[in-house]
Amino acid sequence: MNKEERAQMLFDALNSQATTEGLELIDVELKGQTHNPIVIVYLNKDGGIGIDDLTAANKWIDLILDELITTRYTLEVSSPGGRAKRSVDDNASETGAHR
Repeated sequence: MNKEERAQMLFDALNSQATTEGLELIDVELKGQTHNPIVIVYLNKDGGIGIDDLTAANKWIDLILDELITTRYTLEVSSPGGRAKRSVDDNASETGAHR
């Protein structure tokens, strides 16, 4: 699985929980090495997202990623800036989805 496919899988797994939390998942980006990736999660919400929102989201995102990533990783949670929203993969299996 390449980085883009892994990023899409992580996006699909995080998207429903973001919605439950009242947030909009904009994108998930993977950087760095496969064995020690940097996972960047971009979130937004109506009225704008603040540092307290990002700090709270970091906790539930980390729990979900711990189930999906078996290697060490660095998590960064950020506002989207001008980033476009990633599409949901309609063909994604729900087995990786966190409920």
